[in-house]
Amino acid sequence: MDGQDNNPPKEGRRRGLTSVALQWLAEKMRRTERIKDELQRGTYQVDSNKIAQAILNGENQSKQ
Repeated sequence: MDGQDNNPPKEGRRRGLTSVALQWLAEKMRRTERIKDELQRGTYQVDSNKIAQAILNGENQSKQ
C-alpha cells in the first residue's frame, strides 16, 4: 500500500431519490403558485423563447 486513497471522500451529502423528488415537486409547486399569482394580478409575461423551444422539443421527440 502506498498510502493513496482509492475512495476519495464524496463532496456533500448524497441525497436519496425521495429527497430529490420532493425537492423537484416543491419547486414545481412554487413556480405554479408564482404563475397563478401573476396571472391573477395581470402581470404574467410569457417567455416566447421558452415556448418555442418546448414546441420544437416536442416535435423532435414525436418524430423519433
